[in-house]
Amino acid sequence: MRNIIVGAAALLLSGAAGAAAAAEDVTKALTEIEAKWSAASITQDVKAVDAILAPDWVGRGWSGRQHNKVEALADMKDPNSKTAAVKNHDVVVRAYGNIAVVQGYDDETSTDKGKDSSGTYNWTDVFQKRNGHWVAVASQTTKVTAK
Repeated sequence: MRNIIVGAAALLLSGAAGAAAAAEDVTKALTEIEAKWSAASITQDVKAVDAILAPDWVGRGWSGRQHNKVEALADMKDPNSKTAAVKNHDVVVRAYGNIAVVQGYDDETSTDKGKDSSGTYNWTDVFQKRNGHWVAVASQTTKVTAK
């Protein structure tokens, strides 16, 4: 009986360790994707963002405007809208199977349609694992006006 209890405890502990490692892997993968997304916004790398966004992605920007993937990629090409610098921080990843929610802040220097849009933003991105790859399916960005 004692061997059964010890064996069961070992299985539970190994399962918990495996789940913790999987959570760390998801956190690392999605934090890296967020960093790539930010870097691509600086270089206006439409191809990189195209790979991150699901075909059915929908986002709401800090102005409240909703846009789809095609519109977001077109906006990246706008010469009057540029991101000169961006730094993500306080990023939190929570995974629920093949769905994950990533929240964080960024400090950026940017222009939107020729107007200064620099500041601190908080954002939420929802990712889904499709065909073995994480893709963003929904996003919300809000400009922080008070700290």
